[in-house]
Amino acid sequence: MTPELHSLRDFIQAALPLSPAAWVALAEGWEVYRAERKEILTAVGQTERYLYFVVEGAQRVYFQAPTGKEATLIFTYAPSFGGVLDSFLRQRPSAYTYETLTPSVLLRIP
Repeated sequence: MTPELHSLRDFIQAALPLSPAAWVALAEGWEVYRAERKEILTAVGQTERYLYFVVEGAQRVYFQAPTGKEATLIFTYAPSFGGVLDSFLRQRPSAYTYETLTPSVLLRIP
């Protein structure tokens, strides 16, 4: 098991202990994604394709007004889940941008 999957397992086990079989099923499909600082993970108008789990780094979800002013809705840090969740769950174009603030290591699953 990769160190990144260990982080995910530890995070989930703290909230909801899983049987070994349940963990194996949950662990399938996650991939490690390494992002640079200021990398756009999801852009406005793009449908979110992934649910992310933050292993390292900091990210933000923000809205940009027509005037160009930005408003940050949420920051994500390790260990936590991230992404533009309304777009991911509804499979509709995002009204927000999800970007890294620091170099980041994430797990992601479609």
